[in-house]
Amino acid sequence: MPQPAALLPQAPAAPGRVTCLDGLRGVAACAVVAFHFFYAFTPGRFADKARTSFSLFDTPLAVFWNGHFAVAVFFVLSGFVLAASAPTGPRAAPLAIGLRYLRLGVPALASSILAWAWLTGFPDAARDAQAISASPWFRWTYQPPIPPLGQAIWEGAVGVFLNGTTRFNNPLWTMQAEFLGSILIYGSYAVLKGRARPLAMAAGLVGFAALGLFYLSAFCGGALVHEARGRLRDHATGGTAAGIAGLVLGATMPGHAGGDGLLPTLASWLGADGARQAGAILTLIAVLITPPVRRFFETAPLQRLGELSFPIYLVHVPLIVAPASAIFAAFAPLSPVALAGLFIATGLATLALGQLFLVTVERPLLAALRAVRKRGRARRLAAS
Repeated sequence: MPQPAALLPQAPAAPGRVTCLDGLRGVAACAVVAFHFFYAFTPGRFADKARTSFSLFDTPLAVFWNGHFAVAVFFVLSGFVLAASAPTGPRAAPLAIGLRYLRLGVPALASSILAWAWLTGFPDAARDAQAISASPWFRWTYQPPIPPLGQAIWEGAVGVFLNGTTRFNNPLWTMQAEFLGSILIYGSYAVLKGRARPLAMAAGLVGFAALGLFYLSAFCGGALVHEARGRLRDHATGGTAAGIAGLVLGATMPGHAGGDGLLPTLASWLGADGARQAGAILTLIAVLITPPVRRFFETAPLQRLGELSFPIYLVHVPLIVAPASAIFAAFAPLSPVALAGLFIATGLATLALGQLFLVTVERPLLAALRAVRKRGRARRLAAS
């Protein structure tokens, strides 16, 4: 499975939208960009079991570049929002699931075509950068000869949902997980009512974790938080404690080597699957019940990042493996200052290209899906 890439698309908005979660999603998107950029060009500390000494990677500060944790947060957020927008009965479920596929598949297709164009324009960039940085992350990107456009279209629209991977735009591996999580939540909510829903989500949270399907456990955890939202009350102290616990459990970068003694063993467990998803659930709860934190994520800049989150997710890796890699290879070795400058330039380019994607793909698609959903709802009412 490719390295986490990040930001997953949000489900259709429901009445009473929780806007602070949009800000959280935007911040996580930025962490994902940092994760992929530095894993590509400074891979040493990102490799599995590579760290033996204590560093910032072993602290909650790693949340700013921990793409693994960001993916867990995105799955938990998806579970929460999908539960809020779930169909009210079996008759509505097929349309909801079909629209969900389009919500994921159309942008995935557009991003796959975009990635093909970047790779075709810079066919040797990823290979040259990998030769210098020796990053294993580049193995998830096509090397020359670049496959034809038809294959990019197939993988973006269908292949990623069947195989869970593509080497045109490796973040699309999450599309399969996202669609399966959507079927899980929408299907469950279509047939279950009342108290059966939280009981089913609690069972899924534990059961899928026991089976090692932690991504589905994260979806159930997010839906369970949604079910409990009416009982959650603002509590700054409790929310702060939950947030700290969540970041310690999940935001700590995985990959610390285990060893003798309690502390090395604990360090090797933090941030791994299971702990990561538990930390993401606690982080969601913390944001919901801690007023200062909630207000921070509701600020205008973070709301703007939230709106751009899915486009950022879709466009940032093609920029890294094509033009950024070409610059890295042409001017290597880069000083820390030069590498920081390349990171800033890549980030700004990601925002600019993300804005273009938002206007040309994201917003028109959302408008079309809303119209289809409204028409389907009207037909069901007329038939009832």
